[in-house]
Amino acid sequence: RGGLTLAHLPLFLRGAALTVVVSVLAMALAVLGGLGLCLARRYGGRMWRAAAGTYVEVFRGTPVLLQLYVIYYGLAPLLTLDAFTAAVVGLGLNYAAYESELYRAGLDAVPVGQTEAALALGMSRRLALRRIVLPQALRVALPGMANDFIALLKDSSLVSVITVVELTKQMTITAVDVRGWLGPGLLCAALYLAMSYPLARLARRLERRLAPAPA
Repeated sequence: RGGLTLAHLPLFLRGAALTVVVSVLAMALAVLGGLGLCLARRYGGRMWRAAAGTYVEVFRGTPVLLQLYVIYYGLAPLLTLDAFTAAVVGLGLNYAAYESELYRAGLDAVPVGQTEAALALGMSRRLALRRIVLPQALRVALPGMANDFIALLKDSSLVSVITVVELTKQMTITAVDVRGWLGPGLLCAALYLAMSYPLARLARRLERRLAPAPA
């Protein structure tokens, strides 16, 4: 026991590394899931549209903390997931709902005439979507995805409630150990800032670079 010392730094760095791993894997799941949801809502049949729309409303309309509890504790009798997997799945499923809206906005930004021209040239609708529409939609969605990843990085602190020892959980453990919250809290905040600030700069750069040219 005693105050915060350099001996605690490796523990915090390990927690920060786990935070990054959870966030990257969850974001990958969110990006893929969001694309599937968007395509289902736009091009699927009535049942697919209804299911995808319900998914988006439920996951956007309920707290991610509640979703983590349900996935890890509530589904335990039916589906046993370790804490790390539950954290990735929980955050990924939640953010997929938000990424689907970014894809939708991206698709809306692509002029309909481009699809019509591709069809007139003999492309199938699926091929036109894959080669013409989706690349442009992704370009529009990228800045928003970068901002969402920053938000997810910070929301990953919530997975501490399901026993994942990421950065915030490590801060809590250390604060109890040294009987003080200020030092561990400041170190934790500094590490979050060190991770999120470069990403925020990247997001702003993407927004400037990918912004549509003025008419």
